[in-house]
Formats: sequence, structure tokens, C-alpha cells
Amino acid sequence: MGPRVLVIGGGASGLVAALTAARAGAAVTLLERGPGLGRKVLASGGGRCNLGNAGLEVGRYHGDRQFARRVLGRFGLAESLRFFEGLGLMTVQEHDGRVFPRTGQSRSVLAVLESSLNKTGADVRKGCEVTGVRARDRGFVVEAAGGGAFEADRVVLACGGASHPQLGGGELGYRLAESLGLTVSVPSPSLVPLVSKDPWVRKLAGVRVDAALSAHASGRQVAASRGELLFTAYGVSGPAALDLSREVCLALRGGAEVECRLNLFPESARPELERLLLERARTLKPLSPAALLRGALPDAVAEVFLGTLVKEIPLHESPTEEAVLTLARGLSRWRFSVCGHRPWEEAMASAGGVRPAEVSSETMEARALKGLFVAGELLDVDGDSGGFNLHFAWATGFLAGNSAAERQNAILRP
Repeated sequence: MGPRVLVIGGGASGLVAALTAARAGAAVTLLERGPGLGRKVLASGGGRCNLGNAGLEVGRYHGDRQFARRVLGRFGLAESLRFFEGLGLMTVQEHDGRVFPRTGQSRSVLAVLESSLNKTGADVRKGCEVTGVRARDRGFVVEAAGGGAFEADRVVLACGGASHPQLGGGELGYRLAESLGLTVSVPSPSLVPLVSKDPWVRKLAGVRVDAALSAHASGRQVAASRGELLFTAYGVSGPAALDLSREVCLALRGGAEVECRLNLFPESARPELERLLLERARTLKPLSPAALLRGALPDAVAEVFLGTLVKEIPLHESPTEEAVLTLARGLSRWRFSVCGHRPWEEAMASAGGVRPAEVSSETMEARALKGLFVAGELLDVDGDSGGFNLHFAWATGFLAGNSAAERQNAILRP
């Protein structure tokens, strides 16, 4: 009989940790406080489960990037795809590199994980809320609500972060980690929509544009992104906004004033955009700035954009060269303020968490407490949108489960 491994949390990292440990011969118990397993997995990717990305690289991660680099070096995309293929899941890669189950349904991912785990004979307890973990001379005692207790040789903390509390996210993992001597950075939302009170932003609610976006805190650039930006009734969302929201939230928490600068022509450098618009003006001889932008921007965007320049250029005259240059300047750095972010219920990930320096990147074992492992969103590493966070969950779950079962040679044979 292998070691008794108890996994706390039935999300992405917990499922993989439990399955990997059980396959390696451990006697596994998985405790999930919610009514079902993998609730965030089911909701991910708009119900399609963006489980990975061909553009996997350390630059798409934040927090402790060196830790992330070492994890990705041990369990990259090839290892992840091989793992899921071994469970019977077929995947497809889209043109932008995102990887999805071939079925287009996140429940397919959860189904192969659950069915494979059930085949191992692991003891899966749903609706079991953990209230505490105590380390003993040999092993651990895990306490549950209602007075229940479980003994284990090794414990994997895979409780997830604070994002999506309606799907099981919360602060349990942070509390357990701190009670066991680990250092926890205060969690902050990541991949969360941003709030702006600027009226013109809200006028564009429902409009999507391809753009480059940069965030500036007290005048200093803190983040930049490129992708689809969605204007909403409260501010902005979409990949371009989500990918820089981590730094925006941290800056706002620190009391900084935050401004975003929007480039509506990200494919053109500023001098190139100036030349392009001047050439359009000479060729088209437009009777107004609106006519100059017709066919270059969505009508609604052009109308609102020009409305913000009403004090700078005449809107009902043929644009002069000076007016064209003013347009180019505005189109490449259209500014709006950010005053907040949407609630945790809308955050896709968490920044902050257990300090990675206190955890081995090879085994996910806590350096100061042997037999304790940490995986997934609970660690202070978070990724961009596009499947990077789920990959990190699979990777750390696999390494933790493999190591907790004392099996060191399974990386290439998941």
C-alpha cells in the first residue's frame, strides 16, 4: 500500500493531483466542499474549457516567473496534451493557439478526469468542508465540519484562489496555508473587467475593437496588452482589458490614480498612422473628420471618438493637416480613467497567494514542512487569458500528485 494522500479541493489542480497520486499507487482521498467537482473547469472558456495554449511561455505569467519557468519546463503543453490523450480526450488547436476539447464542451474535460479518478478507487467526498489541518510527528490530521477527521501521510492543498466564489473560490486555502506556516500574499483579482466613470466609454457599451491597451498608475506605465477590447455599461472587458487588470487592481489598491491609453490602430506606429491619414485626406478630400474615418473605424467608435475632440478640431470642416495629426495622436492614445474593478464573482483568477519561494518547483512540496504540497491558483502565480491558468493548474497538480505518491519518473509517462 502506498502513502495515504489527502487532496483538499476538487478543482483543476486537485483533480489532476488526486488522479496522478492514485495512479502512482497512493491511497487517495479527495475532499471537495462543494456539491460537485470541477465547477470552475465547467465554466472556463465560456463553457468550452480553454485547457492550454500553443503559445505557452513564461512571459504570459505574473508573480514569481522563475518558479513558473521551472514548472513549465517539467510539464509543458506536450505533457499536458499527452496526459489528456491518455484519458481519452481529443483536443483541437485554434488559429490563435488556444487548445480546446474537440467536443467544444468543458464537461468533456471534467468527465474524463472524473471517470479516470473513479477507476482508481480513490475516495471522493463531495460536500465535505475542511476546517483545519494539523501537522503531527508523522503525517497530518485534516479536520472537517461536523467533527469528522481524516489522517494522512501527505496533504495536497489545491483549494483554489479567491476568484469565482460562487463556484467554490474563497480564502480557505490561504487560511490553511498560513496555519501551517506558509507565507501568503494578500490576494487580488486578476483577469477581471475594469470600471470607468468616463461617459464616452459607456456610450460604446457592446462595441468590440481590436486594440492595444496600456495602463498607467500615477503617470507610470504598469502594464500593456493587445487584443479584443469590449466596451460595457460599466467600463471595459475582453482579453485586452483582462490581461492588464492584475496590475491595475494592485495599483488601485495602493491608492494610485489609473489611466488607460487605447490605441485603435495597433498595427501602425504613430508616424505610419500619420502618413496613412494624411494620404487618405489627400486622396479622399473628405468634407469632415467623420468622412476621413469612415471605413477605417466602426461608425459608433468614430462618432464617440470625434465627440471627445470637439474642443480641439472643427468637426464640420474639411480637416487640415494639423487636424489630421491631432486625429492620429488621439487614435493612438485615447485616454480613459479606471476607478475600480468588477467583484470577485467576475474575476477569472487570483493574484497573490502562497509565496512560491517556499515551495519546491520540482515537487510542489513545502520546503519547511515535508509532506505538505501546494498546487494551482493557491500559489502566487497567475497567467494571462487564453488557457494559461488552467495549464498551470494541470502542471502543478501533476507534479504535486506525482511527488506525494513518491513516484519521481512519471513526467514523460503521464
